[in-house]
Amino acid sequence: MKILAIGNDAINMHIIKSRLLEFSDDWMIFNTNCDDAHSEINRSRYNLIIIDCEKPSESLIHKIGEIKQSIKNYNTPVLVCIQECSPAEIEEILEIGALDFIRKPFKSIELFARVRTALTLSSTIEKLDRQTHIINEGQHKMEEMLNGLIPTEIINEITQYGESKPKKYRDASVLFVDLVDFTQKSRRLSPKIVIDELSDIFTEFDKIVKRNNCTRIKTMGDGYLAVSGIPTPNQEHVYNMIKVASDMREYLMQRNLINNVKWDVKLGINSGEVIGSVLGNNNYLFDVFGDTVNEAARLESACEPNQINISRSTYLLARDKYSFIERLPQDIKGIGKRRMYYLKSTINPLDIKKSEHNKNRLGVLIEKLSAN
Repeated sequence: MKILAIGNDAINMHIIKSRLLEFSDDWMIFNTNCDDAHSEINRSRYNLIIIDCEKPSESLIHKIGEIKQSIKNYNTPVLVCIQECSPAEIEEILEIGALDFIRKPFKSIELFARVRTALTLSSTIEKLDRQTHIINEGQHKMEEMLNGLIPTEIINEITQYGESKPKKYRDASVLFVDLVDFTQKSRRLSPKIVIDELSDIFTEFDKIVKRNNCTRIKTMGDGYLAVSGIPTPNQEHVYNMIKVASDMREYLMQRNLINNVKWDVKLGINSGEVIGSVLGNNNYLFDVFGDTVNEAARLESACEPNQINISRSTYLLARDKYSFIERLPQDIKGIGKRRMYYLKSTINPLDIKKSEHNKNRLGVLIEKLSAN
């Protein structure tokens, strides 16, 4: 146990220290004067602080307040040794944060009783602090795990209202991602390597999704589902989703350059109306449903390795910012023939200006030829 005694009277400091050492050799007693106390209480954590003074003063009140505001000793019990004080002054000392007081001259047995009580309280406070820290850490981990299953907005809604009703999101984009030949490759790898690979890849995918203001819905084996515009509406949902897909593909391409296990990827994006809802009453899980989601999954299935397959609806929303290669219409199971596109690149604004400039020049030339 560490005890700090604060006071300017060297004789009183010596008496307090010697009396305390009579009770226990295990107690470490440190003396300091009032001027040096400020740095000491902010430097080291003590189990008990004793302040010696003749009578209450502004300096005493300030010192107790300083202890209670310090980072190291804000919850350390404070015992005041005092010679003269009125009931009102005692009340003020206790209100400002002192645990107890003892009148001088004090008896050794009385000092020991007060100190032992204070140290017992200090020990209890330390245990509570440790338990609180453990509980807070556990709660933080639980919140992180919960946020991985349910978006924060939905968690807040459940916390506030006790439920989250299904919602229809009219403008959203959905991304399905799948690792090519995962089953065949995983047979050649140890279970640990397979799990490590998925964990490494999906952890980076999560970062990409979060960085682009999108939401990871779930993973399904080697599959990954993310959305944009859900649960918070976002006018940039289609751009954000395409950026996510592009960044994921780029990440895997760079990873393949330095990693022993190589992965190809297929990505499908669709945009439109989506229903989002929490499933289950005890084991909550947020999921998305609807034709838009189903078609996004089919687009991923109809995609070639390392391509980003885009639906017609997504193309119409993104063609002002991205360039695409139109594919031949394909039959999608349960849906019928659909036009689809591969993402080519981002459109450079300078290219747009050049194109407009060339169109203008062509128009002028046609007018001149017509005039002639």
